Amino acid sequence: MCFDMRFERTALYADENGFKVFTSSMGVSRWKDMEQVNESGRRAASRYPDLIYWVYNWRKKNGSQRMIEIAKREHFYQQEYCGCAHSLREINQKRKAQGHDMVKIGEKYYQDGQESKL
Repeated sequence: MCFDMRFERTALYADENGFKVFTSSMGVSRWKDMEQVNESGRRAASRYPDLIYWVYNWRKKNGSQRMIEIAKREHFYQQEYCGCAHSLREINQKRKAQGHDMVKIGEKYYQDGQESKL
């Protein structure tokens, strides 16, 4: 449902702004089911006759590792959950069970190969 809501909004935006193709890099994450992501994108695009969801395997050629390297080099914010309250609750339950600190929203990013706080 989460993917569907995001893709529906993205497809609407694409249609309203004259874009013919849209895609997502959500499938690069090893934690996501790439087919589930792509199917959700296809469904959203199918509501608009001239809109195409571009299916691309972002994981090929070490895409996941490349994403991490770029994120560290460019100091991109990265989080350990998808962004919804359900996912945050789930990751914090796992972290607590493993004796780790809870995730704090907006505090994690990578800098020069080291985890840092904003």
